[in-house]
Amino acid sequence: MKIFSIYRILVPLFILGYASAYSFAQESKNTSWTRFRGSDGMGVEAMGRVAVQWDSSAYQWEVSLPGLGHSSPVVWDGTIFVTSAVDSTQTGYVMAIDEEKGQILWQHAYNLSELSMHKDNNLASSTPAVDDTQVFVIWYAKEKITLMALSHEGQAQWQSEFDGIEARHGGGSSLVLTDGAVVFTREQEEGSIFSSSWVAVDKISGQILWEVERESCTRNSFSTPLPLQNAMQEKLLLFTSEAHGFTLLDAKTGRVMGENPGILTHRVVASPIYSDGLAVGCRKGETVVLEMDLNSHRVADTALYTLAPNLSPYVPTPLIVKDLLFLFLDNGSVACLRLKSGEVLWRERPAGPLYGSPVCVGGKLYCISKAGEVMVLNAGSKYELLGINTLGEGSYSTPVMSNSGMVLRSFSKLRLLPNLSNP
Repeated sequence: MKIFSIYRILVPLFILGYASAYSFAQESKNTSWTRFRGSDGMGVEAMGRVAVQWDSSAYQWEVSLPGLGHSSPVVWDGTIFVTSAVDSTQTGYVMAIDEEKGQILWQHAYNLSELSMHKDNNLASSTPAVDDTQVFVIWYAKEKITLMALSHEGQAQWQSEFDGIEARHGGGSSLVLTDGAVVFTREQEEGSIFSSSWVAVDKISGQILWEVERESCTRNSFSTPLPLQNAMQEKLLLFTSEAHGFTLLDAKTGRVMGENPGILTHRVVASPIYSDGLAVGCRKGETVVLEMDLNSHRVADTALYTLAPNLSPYVPTPLIVKDLLFLFLDNGSVACLRLKSGEVLWRERPAGPLYGSPVCVGGKLYCISKAGEVMVLNAGSKYELLGINTLGEGSYSTPVMSNSGMVLRSFSKLRLLPNLSNP
């Protein structure tokens, strides 16, 4: 397989509104949201509390973004990082925003390459990742995939380029960080001139640490890997895809530890989740729950149970709170099940269709519909709708929790709903 990796300092093609450098504390003030659905990818934040009903006057601030985007913001030590894009001009943007004041700290723009996409996709659909020193951004394109690292102050650290992707719906898988690497997927559809692979790149140098070649299939996956750790402190990554089903990888070496190919027989968009020996994965038309032993790396040959289409999300990633599995379906329906048994406790439709995934903050479920309605439900075994709140603009994004409050992203705006736990 032909892979190009270029290590060089990135000079932005043009820079807009670059502010002076600012300092960061050595430790996070409180809440860091480092990737899609939080630091562990499970979307549950015990700290903090935000309103369940509000109007536009409740926002601490509102920031307009250049272009549009569907990625979620990420947060570190009081700073929000977010991407957006203007597809018509193939321009991508990375911004840093002060989470308390809503002040734009810096903004960079980049020329991107062409990418064939689903009508609801966007060049800024992949959520970045952030650690204590750098923010990592990926741009998918047909010609090449560009992975870049910037300091928190917006200074380019490195850029690496890889063969692009050929897929009908474009790209969308988000970045994941391990101890020393940033991990991404580059899955192709059958007939692509490129091979499919999963890749880990050194966070400091941008050089490839490992690359696992994967099979291409009829429909490539958009799923984001889930970092896990077993009792021996071994770091693992859980992938889901049509080509390989559920896959456990050694996060350090990329070695496949356990796999169940053939169990997810359609396109996989939602990301996997895991709790107490059970892994949950979704493909179009079916949710699969199977047993997985992280210590022995055993992935069950058959499902513990599967769920029918009317209980199976396609795009939104499910959520586990204690022993309950919450499923937010693309049509706007929400279901609550007992995770271990699959017993359906309730199923309701509080709002319209959605692409964004739910998060749980302070025992409440927050999810944004495609029309920009933020639905709030109690994370319990009985259905309780607490509020429906409009953003005034559509959204395909997922809420994010910071120390200052909940960050809500619509197509072209970012808003902060204050943290009620703060004095």
